[in-house]
Amino acid sequence: MALPEMRVQVILAELAKHGRVSVKDISRRLDVSRETIRRDLKVLEREGHMRCVYGGGVKQAIGLDQPAAERMRINAREKGRLAVHAAKLVKSGSKIFVDSGTTTLAFARHLINIEGLNIFTNSLDIAQLFDAGYSGSVTVVGGTLNPSYRALFGPSTLEAIKGHLFDTAFVSIAAVDYAYGFMDYGEDEAAVRRELRTRSRHYVMLADSNKFGRTGNIRTLELKDIDTLVTDAQPRADFAEKLKEAQVEVIYA
Repeated sequence: MALPEMRVQVILAELAKHGRVSVKDISRRLDVSRETIRRDLKVLEREGHMRCVYGGGVKQAIGLDQPAAERMRINAREKGRLAVHAAKLVKSGSKIFVDSGTTTLAFARHLINIEGLNIFTNSLDIAQLFDAGYSGSVTVVGGTLNPSYRALFGPSTLEAIKGHLFDTAFVSIAAVDYAYGFMDYGEDEAAVRRELRTRSRHYVMLADSNKFGRTGNIRTLELKDIDTLVTDAQPRADFAEKLKEAQVEVIYA
């Protein structure tokens, strides 16, 4: 049976050569179970080498975020778990901002049963979760629509945020790099997250394990810029130590 190091080398070589890898083919080639190869692919996905798809994996495109519909399917179960824990941080009657993203969308679904919230968001999908019977209020900040994200961005969005002070901001992120911190692929979403940092008493980052070990184009926030990190798996030891040094509260779902 191939050792873990050998399996990883074979998988990475296959990705480099063909841009994708098949669980069935690698399993047969190395004489190991398909479940073992699936676990290897999951680890490589977390480290940012590739993206898991049905039947195998494909090479991760650097610098390009994925369409929202596709991102919704990635780590959906993990996002659901961390969303439950993040919702426990929300107090009835508080004023919060929830930014756009598939992780924050999963989180927002748990806000429907919390009474009297004053919710602000730049996400159309999040706003549409709440009907006329909701006991609190939902405000969509203005801006320019990005159809791919179904969210509003730009100078008008930033100006709208500047007019408020939020009890808590709940934000997502595109990538968590072990050296550079929290990163995005686009300046618009990075700008919103930075502005929310200055306009919120408490800043909560929601990041599923798929985001760790990945690198974006833009360094959005340093570790010390956030107050709480909610995630579904414990980060590797050296990164966990950096979070501790930055005095970031870490909640594991």
